[in-house]
Amino acid sequence: MAKSRFERNFDLEDVQAFYLDLIEFRSISNQLATDFNINHQSPQLMFIQNGICTYHASHNAIDLDDLKANI
Repeated sequence: MAKSRFERNFDLEDVQAFYLDLIEFRSISNQLATDFNINHQSPQLMFIQNGICTYHASHNAIDLDDLKANI
């Protein structure tokens, strides 16, 4: 549900979005959690800018307007 809502409303032309299948690529998910010192949750949105996670949210807290306000 969170992914579908996000995809319907995503309108950031200068932002490249990636979807990570956590079941198939769990090791990558674990590495991202370690690299950015963020507890893994699913679903989760992370905004990475210049190698730093500047925004993250999970579950019902994923909100595109909130992301935009933090970019």
